[in-house]
Amino acid sequence: MGSGDAFETWLGRARAELPTAIVPEAAFRAAYEARVAAAPELHATDLYLAVGCALGDPGAIQLLEAAHIARIPSWLDERDRTVVDEVQQRVRDRILVGAAGAAPRIAGYSAQGPLGAWVRVVALREHARLRRAASRERTDDIDELDELTRSAELTPELAVLKSRYQPLVRAAFREALTALAPRARTLLRLCYLDAVALDAIGRMYGVNKSTVSRWIAAIRVEILEHVRAHLATALRTSEDEIAGVLHLVRSQIELSLGLLVEHTEP
Repeated sequence: MGSGDAFETWLGRARAELPTAIVPEAAFRAAYEARVAAAPELHATDLYLAVGCALGDPGAIQLLEAAHIARIPSWLDERDRTVVDEVQQRVRDRILVGAAGAAPRIAGYSAQGPLGAWVRVVALREHARLRRAASRERTDDIDELDELTRSAELTPELAVLKSRYQPLVRAAFREALTALAPRARTLLRLCYLDAVALDAIGRMYGVNKSTVSRWIAAIRVEILEHVRAHLATALRTSEDEIAGVLHLVRSQIELSLGLLVEHTEP
């Protein structure tokens, strides 16, 4: 069978298998001929679909979504649905949207392997990028919260806290921050480290500043409760002593946060 006959065969097969994808014959032929010399055993039907997606054909994109994008959750070792949704969206953006006028990445699909395997590799890479970014954010946040325990000029009471309990308190802070939801860590950073006004934060989240204020207050309470539980477990002492230490912790948190905001103002 000549190369022309092979192309006609693949074109007919692709149109039969993917009837809702509208791909100009000339575009498919150009992609086919550019690849067939390097890989005679092309996944030509997948190439047909990829060409349609690169051209922005709605039918082709819907087929890609149903056949491959929808399978991404089964490929990921991830229980957080919001992360899975983010990976799916990133894959769509990565392969279907060209940057600065360039062709979409899917236009470079070689057709030497199944299109599903190609999409899977993209998805796994995006998932790994998200995990690395989340890990860096947690580390940065922990470092920032550590800074809160160092930012205040200590009163005599706080000096006692520092000498006796600082390692324990800082460990509790680390645990508390790690346990916070991502949005809570972001709010803490915006409010206390970046000194963003409450009404500006509210605009970011589509709420008023009173709601943001309640969120921040709830985060402080959550941190204090985590520290209290940590101290109760670690000190194994009387409730009165734990209450006294917690009082000093609360004072340090409020003073440190306030001073840190002042230090970050331009």
